[in-house]
Amino acid sequence: MKKGMALFMTIIFLLVMALVGSMIISFTSYASKHAARSYLDTQADLALRSATEYAILALQGHDFSQGKLNEIKISYPAFDADVKFHYFCKGCTSDENVSLIDTGDTNMSVLIYAVVKSKNPDFHIRKVRVTLQNP
Repeated sequence: MKKGMALFMTIIFLLVMALVGSMIISFTSYASKHAARSYLDTQADLALRSATEYAILALQGHDFSQGKLNEIKISYPAFDADVKFHYFCKGCTSDENVSLIDTGDTNMSVLIYAVVKSKNPDFHIRKVRVTLQNP
């Protein structure tokens, strides 16, 4: 009877150790996935910031006598960025990207709407940034 109890306790101990081992492996895989997702999330933040700054530079270098700048598309290795512009001006011709205003302080202000989306279908990420650029 004593040998049977020892065998039973040994089997229970092995099952508990197997369960603990499988939990350790599972938590390790979750940790590596979290690290990869955190890395991609940080890359998306940086790509969004870069796209916004590029849009501001494009606005400053654009010749508005040729027309308004409506949209910029940027492709990064892991992300696609789409930047759209909405203008606030006094006395402009009204179209879909222009809002007429009556104040001189915000004449030709531009609302920059930047969106970054991941190219990886396994990890979907979409970041949005809205910036108001005054003249």
